[in-house]
Amino acid sequence: MTASVQQAVEPQSPPVDEEAPSWQTPDFVVVETALEVTAYFLSDR
Repeated sequence: MTASVQQAVEPQSPPVDEEAPSWQTPDFVVVETALEVTAYFLSDR
């Protein structure tokens, strides 16, 4: 499983830098944060 993850990450890095690294990274961070906040409120109630 680790090998497949590395293969997916390695080729993705160069194209992302050329196209638009400014939107790709924050996009995932925002989604993760939203999921964490939602899970927190759901578990809190």
